[in-house]
This record gives sequence, structure tokens and C-alpha cells, in this order.
Amino acid sequence: MKWTEPAYAKINLTLDILGRLENGYHSLSTVMQSVSLCDQVTMTREQEGGILVDCGGKAPSGPDNIVWKAARIFFDFCGIPESEQHVRFLVEKNIPSQAGMGGGSSDGAAALRLLNRTYETGLSAEILRQLGSRVGADVPFCITGGTLEAAGFGEVLTPAPAMPDCGLLLCKPPIGVSTPEAFRQSDRAPAVPPKTPDMLAALHSGELNRIAACLNNRFEDILQLPEIEEIIARMKANGALNAIMTGSGSTVFGLYATEEKARKAVSSLTGLGEIFVAAPVPAVSL
Repeated sequence: MKWTEPAYAKINLTLDILGRLENGYHSLSTVMQSVSLCDQVTMTREQEGGILVDCGGKAPSGPDNIVWKAARIFFDFCGIPESEQHVRFLVEKNIPSQAGMGGGSSDGAAALRLLNRTYETGLSAEILRQLGSRVGADVPFCITGGTLEAAGFGEVLTPAPAMPDCGLLLCKPPIGVSTPEAFRQSDRAPAVPPKTPDMLAALHSGELNRIAACLNNRFEDILQLPEIEEIIARMKANGALNAIMTGSGSTVFGLYATEEKARKAVSSLTGLGEIFVAAPVPAVSL
């Protein structure tokens, strides 16, 4: 029998860098939102073979894969007998890699949900998030997704008001952004007041124009990449209420009043990168 679970991409409506912690991580304040662009993770129970992961050649298939790591941690935590640890995961990749949209993290979270359901272990979202935090910084958010405020290095999650219906246009340019280098540059940049409290107030209001005005990403401010600035300018010139980079990059998303308006702007980005039209999605159930 096969079980399939969507692994939704995420965007950062805000991303504040509050400082460097003693353990080398950085303290963040961010509001994250799941979007309809997703990978599909299919799991089957097998008679032998251990943990097998197939990403169609778009990601590692062994112990370096986040799905493999998630399964290993799940089995160890739950004390599943070795004779029952035979599973195969097929990951259909649609979310670009190294894009700031949490594609790998979402795959790992989907794997944990599938394992929890099929092995009938009944782990709570909080326990799954604790397991996910050992796999990747964005995995705890991706366990349920939706609209959440995240603090610490992404592991302290608080529900936020749901984002209203709107259209999202995503563009992943060919350039990549090194997350460690982005953080190194942030360490040298002057401190600025956090923007996340303004976004939370805007979400409470439910006013899309106010939410758009509060979009902010400190990495974008620090890096000032011409390719990113060009995409943002084109989105704003073609109907976006606002546009920013997500995560440490390099994907840019534009916020539009409707999905139809987002689709009408697609042609304006021709030649700038991979383009996707999406919408906000609510939290998933376990």
C-alpha cells in the first residue's frame, strides 16, 4: 500500500536577524507562510531494504537526504524494531533547491507525518517538531505549516492569524545564495529594529494592503543583489502590491490581490528564472 503526502513550500513574510548566539546559530524573528507549490512524498512499507529514498536524481538518496535522516530519527525515537524499518520514499520534486522555500525541510516533515500515521505512533505535533529540529531548522515549521511566527533559530513557533486569500508569484533566478555567507554579511551589518511585530499586527487586521506594506527580509536589505532587485522591480511594475526575497534567497515572491492578477504578471518575468504561481495554504493535519 502507498501513502502520499504534499510537502508545501514556505515563504518568509518577514525575516529579522536579531543576533548571533553562543552556539553559532543566529537568533531570528520571522513569520512563515505555507504556499501551494509543493513536492509530493509517497511512502511504501517494504519487506526488506532498510530506508530507501528516490528523488529522481534531484537530491541525494542516502544518509545525506533529509527524508532519510527524518526516518532514521523517527525509528530510533519510537523504538521501532529493525525488522520493521523497511520503507521506500519516492519524492517528486517541484520546489527548486537552494531557493529559500524550505523544499528539503518540507520533504522531511512530510516523511515524519507519513511515518507517524502509518506506524500508528500517535506522536503530537510538538514531538514531531522536536524530532524535526534535529534534521533541519525549517522542519519544525513544516510539520503543520500554515501561518506561524518563529523565533530562536526557527524552533520556537507561535500561531499567527491566517493570511487572507491572495495570489503569489514566485521567481527563482539562476543565481544561488550561500546561507553561511549571508549570515556572515549580516554579522557585519548594523542592527535595525525588527519588522515582525508590524507584520503580526497587519495579519490581525486581515488587510492585504497592510500585510503587503509590512513585507520585509533583512537578508535582502544586506545582500542587495541586482538580480533580486530586477525581479522585484518587474513584479511591482506589473501589479504586485509588494515583493521581497524569501529566506536567505534566492527566490523572490510578489503578493497580488488575486491569483488571476499574479498569472497575468508571469510574462513580465520571462528570462529571469523559474516561475510559479501559488496561493497561501492553511496548516495540514497530522
